[in-house]
Amino acid sequence: MPVWFWWDGRDIYFITRRSTQKARNLAGEPWAVVHAGDGDDAIILEGPVQTVAEADELARVDAGYQEKYVDPGSGARATIFNEGDDCYRVRVEHVMAWLYGTIGTRTDWRFER
Repeated sequence: MPVWFWWDGRDIYFITRRSTQKARNLAGEPWAVVHAGDGDDAIILEGPVQTVAEADELARVDAGYQEKYVDPGSGARATIFNEGDDCYRVRVEHVMAWLYGTIGTRTDWRFER
């Protein structure tokens, strides 16, 4: 499911309405695979998912989100603080990437937490 996200270089953050199937799926299986590239130059990140509740972390994520998502017509900035939404963090443990649609160029990175 495509979603807007913010990546701080280590973790990936996104929001979803807590009443959605996605939120129910994450509650039952807190793991995500994120495809942040395109079909030719792929970057795929995997890791456990947690709901973010700490105020300082939420403020940092919101600042990054507002900087990334700006309406080009009005200048309005998106926010993670929407009624009924929760913010999630993907703790990236595995990254795969390749170039030009050639799996032979695949490189993997694993991160210990």
